[in-house]
Amino acid sequence: MTSAGTPWVELYRPKSLQDVSHQSEVVATLQNAVETGRMPHLLFYGPPGSGKTSVALALCRQLWHPSDWKRRVLELNASDERGISVVREKIKNFASLAVGKPQEASFFSKKKKDEDSMDVEEKKYPNPPFKIIILDEADTVTPDAQAALRRIIEAHSKITRFILICNYVTRVIEPLASRCAKFRFQALPPASMRDRLLTIAAAEGCSEQEVSLVDEILEQADGDMRRAVTTLQSVHSLAVGSQPLSKDIISEIAGLPPVAVMDQLWKTLGADGTAATYDSMQKMVESISADGYSAKLLLSTLLTRVVVDNTLSELDKAELAIRIAEAEKCMMDGADEYLQLLTVCGHALGCFSRSAQGSARQ
Repeated sequence: MTSAGTPWVELYRPKSLQDVSHQSEVVATLQNAVETGRMPHLLFYGPPGSGKTSVALALCRQLWHPSDWKRRVLELNASDERGISVVREKIKNFASLAVGKPQEASFFSKKKKDEDSMDVEEKKYPNPPFKIIILDEADTVTPDAQAALRRIIEAHSKITRFILICNYVTRVIEPLASRCAKFRFQALPPASMRDRLLTIAAAEGCSEQEVSLVDEILEQADGDMRRAVTTLQSVHSLAVGSQPLSKDIISEIAGLPPVAVMDQLWKTLGADGTAATYDSMQKMVESISADGYSAKLLLSTLLTRVVVDNTLSELDKAELAIRIAEAEKCMMDGADEYLQLLTVCGHALGCFSRSAQGSARQ
């Protein structure tokens, strides 16, 4: 695939540990593994888009020569392959394969002399005598499969290293997590993300109007670099001819409800002190659902407003937060989004009604 058809997320993915932004402690520790060629099993955890998979791939690229590292690395995504059969067959077969004697870098220099640049030819690689299995989304692997994986890690640790990647480390069983060196990835700060987005925008020839929306993109991304780069590419694709771009486009691309829609929903709940009825609230929820907005994102935005509201008591805020958490859990289990959103909004309507009645008595 040419660079013109490659998603920007893949095209500008860090190729080495030095290119990784913000995760300085993790990079410094792993750089020592590159220099010595010695590495334990690793467990990367942190929020989405913080660079966990990019760091794992960059580490592998620096351990072996470009013509050799893909043979030494097996990358699996547990979101698709999470059952015990995958652990017993694909992972176990790859982990049990013997590793040949590491080839010298000079051999690759002679072999690739006509193909590679002098910088690549002269580069030294530690070529450690082991393979690496990268298991992404490891927190979605079933408990039985994690238990089977624990035994495989013990049996083949001399010739295979594991890099487990997850968002929630608490969902990885303790016997498996204790066998790995843990690295926590932090959400990227806006300053670091801004510099990277401006670099990508300059490389892709984005207009001044597109660059002016970078701050809005960073606000919507909320520390997720992958989401920020994807949104920037979508904005660049929409900027056809002289069509004006606005901040509302960023919300539409991210799937977030416009501010005007949230303001109207907030009003129908009686949050501004006006009289509100259940029928008007129900019609508003039906309209929002018909427009196709994500109920999860609506509830997340609603929770943000509830927390900073001055009219609700702390008890009401706590009850609403619990209802929103329960609704999100139900939606993850397959519940209907409209019913869950209606339930939360109905409870919020009651909380604001009680708050207004209490203020009237005073």
